[in-house]
Amino acid sequence: MNLHALTEMLVVVVIACIIVFFAMMIDLASGLHKAKMRGEIRSSWGLKRTLTKFITYEGGMMIAFGVDMLIYFSRLFELFHLSPIDGIPVVTCLIGIFLLVVEFLSIREKSDKKTKKDFSEAGEFLTKLFESKTFKDAIVKAIEVQQQAQTHADQMNDEHEQTIDDYGKS
Repeated sequence: MNLHALTEMLVVVVIACIIVFFAMMIDLASGLHKAKMRGEIRSSWGLKRTLTKFITYEGGMMIAFGVDMLIYFSRLFELFHLSPIDGIPVVTCLIGIFLLVVEFLSIREKSDKKTKKDFSEAGEFLTKLFESKTFKDAIVKAIEVQQQAQTHADQMNDEHEQTIDDYGKS
């Protein structure tokens, strides 16, 4: 078990949870603003729904992290020859992306026509970006760099352990 990889996974999960939380807060602010513009009553019932959403979303993120931990401990990615993503909380990230898309759609529903047009243009841009060869090449390169860094860290760890063993024998 690599403590460094576990720490990296935890950092990614914490950042993902914070990003999802901020998306929820933006959605809440958007809903409150739209209700104010319409002259609708804003009640504590709506805020209670936000609390329920927070518990559901962040609870889901924690469960996804649990799945990622079990995948890591069982070395499932190694079994399926997916070593480049070993130590990456893939399930948590996918759930986080899904929740962000849900929040994006919720905010978009509350927006006016001009904002919806801007959202559509941004969505088209992101679609083109994700489909581009340059983006895919950048992702592949990032994975390769991460693998090299992990290999180097493993080698340094092995050398450190060997030095400790050698010192203990003398």
